[in-house]
This record gives sequence, C-alpha cells and structure tokens, in this order.
Amino acid sequence: MSKVRKYDYEKIANIYNESGNQAAMEYISENYGSKAPRGVIMRIKNSPGFSFDSINNKIITSSTSEGEIFMGIEELCNKKVENEISIRKTVSVNSIEDITLEFLYKDLMQEKLMELSKYIKLNRYSNTVIIDKTALKMDGYQITIN
Repeated sequence: MSKVRKYDYEKIANIYNESGNQAAMEYISENYGSKAPRGVIMRIKNSPGFSFDSINNKIITSSTSEGEIFMGIEELCNKKVENEISIRKTVSVNSIEDITLEFLYKDLMQEKLMELSKYIKLNRYSNTVIIDKTALKMDGYQITIN
C-alpha cells in the first residue's frame, strides 16, 4: 500500500474540485492503493494550506505554504536578537541603562543559582532538601541553619 504524500494533495484537490468526491476517491484507490480514500480526502481538507468550502463543495488551496506557516531554524535562532533590537529602538536613552542593569542582575542571579545547584538539591516527590555539607566546607562556605 502506497502512502499519499503531501505534495500530491494539490493534484487530488484539483480532481476533487473538477470531477467530484467519487472521482477523487477512485483516483486515490487506483493510484495509491489506499483502502480508506475518504480519510485521505479528510486529511487534505484539514491540512495546512488547504481549506474546505462547504457551500461550493470545493477544496481551496491557500497561497500560504507549509514553509510560510511554520518558522524556520534561522527565524527561531535570530528571533531573540530581533526582539532585543526592536525593544531598544522604542525606548529612550535613560531606560536603556535600566534594561542593561536588569540584564546584569539576571545574569548575576543565574550565576548564583548555578553555584548553589552544585551543593543543594530539592526533591519535590519526597519534599526533602539535600545539602552536600562536605563540598560546601571544602569550597570555603560556612553553614548556619535557622
């Protein structure tokens, strides 16, 4: 049994629009060996880039492709940089100092949390805190419990 590929959806949609539902189901059965052509047509109707017009009984192919719907790796990787640049364009000069100071505070807090995570472990399942006293003392820390 051959699987209907996404790049064949447009061809099947054209057959559906020109000759009707029965002709599209026969085409799918004959060319792809599918035992459930109705499911293939439903999958085409619900897939990105296609919509179904129930009034005219047509499958409409939209101009947006799957690549335009989903973000690419370049967009995902560069998204953070673009946001920071756009934020800095809209704020005044005095607030840029506040933003950089806020980034500095966040970085310092992250460093402190990373340092603490070497010595302290929280177990949420048993509600316990595990502290490695020997490692703390070896690194020069003093321990006081209140």
